[in-house]
Amino acid sequence: MTLSTRWLTPDRFQDYIAFTQQIYPQRRHVAERFRVQVLDNPFLHDKTRPVVLLACTETGGIVGHYGLSPVRFHLGGSQQEGFSGFDFLVLPEHRQGGVGRELAATALSHEPYFGIGATPVAEHIYLKLGATTVGHMHRFFWLRGPVQLLYLAGEMALGRAWPRQPESVGDRARLPVQVTAQGVTWTRQTRWPEWQDAAWSPQVISFSRSAQFLTYRFLEHPQHYHLYAAASGDAYFVARRYPWRGLALLCLADYRLPPQDGAALDALLAAAKRLARAGRFDGVVVYSSLHFVDARLRVGGFRRMGQPTIVVAKGDLPLDAARIAARDYVFVTLADCDQDFAIFD
Repeated sequence: MTLSTRWLTPDRFQDYIAFTQQIYPQRRHVAERFRVQVLDNPFLHDKTRPVVLLACTETGGIVGHYGLSPVRFHLGGSQQEGFSGFDFLVLPEHRQGGVGRELAATALSHEPYFGIGATPVAEHIYLKLGATTVGHMHRFFWLRGPVQLLYLAGEMALGRAWPRQPESVGDRARLPVQVTAQGVTWTRQTRWPEWQDAAWSPQVISFSRSAQFLTYRFLEHPQHYHLYAAASGDAYFVARRYPWRGLALLCLADYRLPPQDGAALDALLAAAKRLARAGRFDGVVVYSSLHFVDARLRVGGFRRMGQPTIVVAKGDLPLDAARIAARDYVFVTLADCDQDFAIFD
């Protein structure tokens, strides 16, 4: 059977949604996720032309896809445009004809390209197509106490979560509007046009966090996210629920603060812990891609667990092997990875 690749057009939106539901049966709100993740992206210039590549049969049936999200990122004192990949898959019965490689090659030709959340298998494909591994994002956990450690140990040993009373599991409705920790007051925002997008530092790749982006990603979805901003206006973090191994954790899906400001990060983490206690969450989970953040997390009692999330890049970027090895080249959070859209699952 001859397969070809083509771009998704509005007349195929419903077909694409049906295909996505077929291959990802765990997704309960496929149409909503497509709208938010793809069509509502503020960096998509033409809403009728999403950057989604399809693999199709001669009769037009969809058998594979590769999505690209337009992104903006800071590097070297300027803001640039690029793409971040998501949802690369070809149906098993069509994987021998080379269409998967064609999808990947076409996607990675849209430079600068970033693969945030690549698996080891996908990383191998990316490297063969000329990409470079530029970072790893680690998960760090802080658990409230020995009871949570017992629950975790039980789940890992028995393969199932221990039954608990509903009131003992985290509830975002319990989170206060305001929390103060280490002298810094953080207030939940419902709208926040005052935030100014800024680079983490000129030498580090960091993705845009304009007020428009924060509204699109977080503030328009209060059923999933709470955004807390420091009174100074130069730092924020975004909290959401994160189920993991039978635990209900408070996840910092995103955060920004002045670069290399250890005191600000310590205050942010202390505030997250207070919120976790107030909401009766089992603990806090934070993703880190920088050595600076790793170090402050360890000081704050967080421990790294699980496999890292791989970050690859391709394009005319000033790669610095020493900075990459030192975990000082790319700053990403869970919000930069399409895994965060699992809130719609």
